[in-house]
Parts: sequence; structure tokens; C-alpha cells
Amino acid sequence: MGFLDSFERSVERAVGGAFAKTFRSGVHPLEMVAAVKREMDSRAVIVSRTRILVPQHYFVSLGSEDFGRMSGLGPELIAELTDDVVDHLHQQGYQAPGTISISLDEDSTLSEGMVAVAARVPEDGIVWILVLEYDGRRYPIVRRHTLIGRGSDADISIRAKGVSRRHCEIVWDGSRAEIVDLGSTNGTSLDGVEITRAALPDQCHLDIGQARIVVQVVPQTSEAYHQLLDTPQTATEDAG
Repeated sequence: MGFLDSFERSVERAVGGAFAKTFRSGVHPLEMVAAVKREMDSRAVIVSRTRILVPQHYFVSLGSEDFGRMSGLGPELIAELTDDVVDHLHQQGYQAPGTISISLDEDSTLSEGMVAVAARVPEDGIVWILVLEYDGRRYPIVRRHTLIGRGSDADISIRAKGVSRRHCEIVWDGSRAEIVDLGSTNGTSLDGVEITRAALPDQCHLDIGQARIVVQVVPQTSEAYHQLLDTPQTATEDAG
């Protein structure tokens, strides 16, 4: 089901079937989402072949009449717009330094039917960090050496069949990472190929025993990064 179909169905449920009447004139939601995508595309910065950075906060300005109509639809509108923009981000291979957000602003200087979009870039800069994800939990890597295994001394404890007490180690220099197998019983595989030591791509999978770990290099604001430095290394639901 396409964006328009799903959007119309959800909004019709929310506003009692008045969707078609709401947008006979003025701005249509698809025009808004298209404008946000254009702004995202225009602000994309190629950091490297595998790192394309875009802003995370988008501000959609509408004339007074359009703003009144759109605001009346409540959070369902923002949720639908955001979902479609996030899909675009993933399709284009973009990365943002946090969760994508869209907000509506009223601008009385805009005529009915006009849309203006602005994006905000963090003022404190961007830091790229390594994040491991396993069993629904995310582990930001902020130290040079990170031990993975099932032992009590592991920095990241993986309780899965076939994982050794000291299975492997991630070495991260703040820009690039590598994986080192520590003589584990069942070995370590990178994207399906068994290795003893190898550089980690920005996006890949590690298999240790029967555990599959997703590896990503993601952008983070400098403020969020320094908060991670001040926090003991543990699983988080927010990094990346």
C-alpha cells in the first residue's frame, strides 16, 4: 500500500471521513512530504562513499489557512509524513545524527497552497561512532578496545550458543574499525566469511557462534557523543 492510500485511510479514521473535503484546495500532504524530501536531498553531504549525512530536524512552514487545516489533523499527520521521509532516507542510503523529526510552523506571509521547508544542522558538530546491535539492543563503541564474549569480563556479553568466553575484540580508532578473533572455539565470520582479523565495513554483520551482530557506523551530535563518553559502556536503545 502506497503512502497516499495509507495516509488517507488513517486520517479518515481520525477525522471521520472528512479527508477528501479537507484538501480540495490548499496544500496536500504529498506536497509537504515531497518538499521535505527535496530539502533532505539538497542538504545531503557526502562524507565518504558509505557515509552520506543529512539533517535530522525539518520545519515545514505553511500559510495560515493551510496551517489551520493541517494542525487539525493532529499527530497522525506528522507520523505519516515522518514515516515516508524515513523510508526515503533509507532508500537513498542517507544517515542522520538522530531521529528524524518534522514540525509545522505558521507563516502568515505565505499564500494558501505554498510550502516552505528548512532543515536545522546541529551547531556542535558531528562525530561518527560505531554501533553494534544484538537481540534488539544497541551498543555504542566509544573505547579503543571492546571485548565480546560470554565471560563476565566481556565489555559486550553475548549469551548465545557457540560463543566463547573471550570470543573476539573490536578495535576502533574513532574513524575505522577492525575485528580480531581471539582464538574462539567456533570462529568469527564477517558477512559470511570466516576471519581471524579484518577491517569492518561501515555496515556489515558479524556471526559469533549462533549470534548475529549488526554493525553500523552512524553519525552522532558532539553533545550526544560526549554524553556517551561519560556513561559506562552498556546497551542503549538510543544511539544511532
